[in-house]
Amino acid sequence: MKLYRLFFVFLLFSFKSFATAQVPDYLIVDKDTLMIQSNPLEDYFKEHPMPKSLNRSISTANWRGYVAYFKFLNGKLVVENIYKEDYSENEKGDLKYLLTSIYKEIFGDRKNFECNFYSGLLICPSGKMLEYVHMGYSSVYENYDLIEIKNGVNIKSKKFTGKEFQKFKMDYFKYFKQTDEYKLKAKEFKEMMAENNFPNSSFVEGNPGIGKENQALKKREAEFRAEKQVDSFMYVYLSDYIKTIEIPTN
Repeated sequence: MKLYRLFFVFLLFSFKSFATAQVPDYLIVDKDTLMIQSNPLEDYFKEHPMPKSLNRSISTANWRGYVAYFKFLNGKLVVENIYKEDYSENEKGDLKYLLTSIYKEIFGDRKNFECNFYSGLLICPSGKMLEYVHMGYSSVYENYDLIEIKNGVNIKSKKFTGKEFQKFKMDYFKYFKQTDEYKLKAKEFKEMMAENNFPNSSFVEGNPGIGKENQALKKREAEFRAEKQVDSFMYVYLSDYIKTIEIPTN
């Protein structure tokens, strides 16, 4: 765990806390209900946006605005149900948090909607939480089940201890940084920081030289800080980009 902490702290030293630990989706397996540190329906909603009347998040712990439950039928990943966060108020004015099914509004009368649009990895943590991290799906657990999905079909799975999964994640991140997808997403993130005036250039302040500001040094430090912010963001949300159990070789 020390190796993981050192790597994670290094990535996050310049990362501002604009991410919050997120409510997971769930996978029903026999009598168990497993958390999923990935969200298969996000690809679907990019092409078929959720009606604005349904997308109502009342918590910063659920930016996507829903909680989905999945299961496997004949080896295919299907949606068992999907809920929106809601609340009710009693006569005393007390609020009660609840989940309201929105399956029919999204998928109609089709039961067990097939996720044939999804290819990626279902990351299912289990056991004791070893370390809580207040960002995305970054908390660390004792064990992990990784299930690889291709076009909605369960291809293969593999079990990891918490330590083995953190090493896998770090190794996958090293691979991911070399891909065109990373470069594209990193560019989008930098543009988002610039548009929102994200403070990514204040690493060196004042006068680091003698007699005058060292503008070249300030520029290099600002660029270094920006790169670390990008790495931090991409690592926190790496589960969105991990596609396979076996790390591809370049």
